[in-house]
Amino acid sequence: MLQQEMTADSGTSDEAALPERRGGSRRPVIRSAKIFTGVNGGDCVFNCLILDQSTAGVLVDMGTLADLPDEVTLQMGGGASYLARRCWAAGTKAGLEFIGGQIITEETSQRMARIADVLQRQGVAAAVATLRTARFLDHQELRNIAEAAEAAVQQLEAVLTGQKSL
Repeated sequence: MLQQEMTADSGTSDEAALPERRGGSRRPVIRSAKIFTGVNGGDCVFNCLILDQSTAGVLVDMGTLADLPDEVTLQMGGGASYLARRCWAAGTKAGLEFIGGQIITEETSQRMARIADVLQRQGVAAAVATLRTARFLDHQELRNIAEAAEAAVQQLEAVLTGQKSL
């Protein structure tokens, strides 16, 4: 039994024995992702599941033993991509820490331009709904801005319709 409770540093997969080293809180999620290795992600591609996420990183389950390099590119199911550092690996799971902010790919840039067009043509509510559908609101700063815009529009409508006074 003691052999099963060895830490990640000794190479076993018992997650309960892993020391807590996160600086921020995490939230459980289950979403698909891909991990790309090598220069510009050109060597190998691994499908994985993100099991939990924080603003600083993710816990992934590769589903099989994989020898990940120190740095990888993580592409989440919604299209957001991040350069990430492998902090630990135990069995099929690994902890990845984001290095910098979201990588804005050409595809992401085009998607953002389409959502900007929705904002101009259909307004804030439609643009925020599109952001949610496209999973752009997984980005904390963008979520804060979108929620503030939504609240401001609701307040403006309440004042203009007489439901709220200045």
